[in-house]
Amino acid sequence: MAIRSTAGTGVVVALVVFIIISAALLATTIIFYSQRGKAVEEKNTAEAQLDKLATATERSSDAYQAIENQSGRNSVYGHLKGQHDDLMAYVGRDMDIDALKEALNKSIGVDSNGTLWTHMQTTHQQLQSDSDSISRLKDSVQQLQEEKEEIAGRLSQAERERDESLQASVDRQLDGIRKADTTYEEQIAQAIDDLEQAKERYRNRYVGQIRDLENEVDELSEANVQGESRIEELQRLISRNRIQPEDPANLADGEVIEVTGRGDQVYIDRGKNDQIVLGMTFEVYDDAAQLRPDAEGNFPRGKASIQIVKVGESTATGKVTRSTRGRPVVRGDIVANAIYDPNYTFKFLVHGRFDVDNDGHATLEETDFVRRQIESWGGKVIKEDRITGDLDFLVLGVEPPKPANPDANATEQQIQQILDLGRKHDKYQELFRSASRADIPVLNANRLYILTGQNGL
Repeated sequence: MAIRSTAGTGVVVALVVFIIISAALLATTIIFYSQRGKAVEEKNTAEAQLDKLATATERSSDAYQAIENQSGRNSVYGHLKGQHDDLMAYVGRDMDIDALKEALNKSIGVDSNGTLWTHMQTTHQQLQSDSDSISRLKDSVQQLQEEKEEIAGRLSQAERERDESLQASVDRQLDGIRKADTTYEEQIAQAIDDLEQAKERYRNRYVGQIRDLENEVDELSEANVQGESRIEELQRLISRNRIQPEDPANLADGEVIEVTGRGDQVYIDRGKNDQIVLGMTFEVYDDAAQLRPDAEGNFPRGKASIQIVKVGESTATGKVTRSTRGRPVVRGDIVANAIYDPNYTFKFLVHGRFDVDNDGHATLEETDFVRRQIESWGGKVIKEDRITGDLDFLVLGVEPPKPANPDANATEQQIQQILDLGRKHDKYQELFRSASRADIPVLNANRLYILTGQNGL
């Protein structure tokens, strides 16, 4: 029994010890696992923070190892931070890579998709190529300069040789001319002597004949002057007898037989039987006594102007185109048109250029218009540009100015223009003087304007 008790006690003790040890091991295990979990968590946190700087793959790369070896005692971050600071100091300001790329692209044309090193290499190669081209161009310029100097030398030599050759040729020609000149002088002297002797012989032979011929010329000249005077006198007589009647009533071409409306429509005693045509114009006067020219040959303007708008057999209807206030057109007034005559066709010489529209520019087209207007009213325009014995009126355009004498520096074309202007001026004056001597009426555009009853040619 005692043995059993001792054995049981030992078992109990062993069991207790086992339980205690197990409890201790359990507590130790719990503490260990608790510490291990914390360490794993800290490890994971540290690895996560390290991955933010460089992933495990990046840390195991050769590039990272090279950076780490270059860092020496400094950390990789410290090494990279130092390089970044150095780069920003070199750039001159702190900026990110995109801003740096944009700045380099705008300033020196670095491609945003390329690298600065590549751009620098390309630029360097271009500069080297340009430098080589410049060197080649300098060599070409030097070569051309040498060729130019060589050509200039050859040209100078050629000019000297040419001058020497020309001088020798001129000297030879001068020698020949001097020799020939002596011979010519002798021949000329002999010829002059022969001519003097022949002239003396012929003078003695024909002096009488020459005197007779000179007398005959003087007689013919005197007869010619007398004939011209007689012709001018006959022309004046013809002109006075035909176109300048003493009775002013002969200048009237018709009479107003009726006035209707408000006084703006009149009827005259001339019609188709009297060669009246549509569009013809007349000046209206109170009576024929008003148809007298002044001292300068200007006829007074009528109190009204009419234009024919309807033509009958023996009468015509006219519209008043101009009137004078207080002087209405009435029955019995006379009408006149210098061009119109029912029984006679007046002949006109139209000369010069006319300024019909008063724009300050006289033209040949306006001269043609005056000719057509005269012909449309029954007048005849002669083609000759001279005063004839049967001429009735001379119509002159704008007087050409008398040109000044050309200066010493005038060109041939300018001299020819001055001569043409002078001939035109002289012809104008010649016609005017000839018509005045023959008592032929001279009309300018204004006189023709008044005598035909026109408000505007």
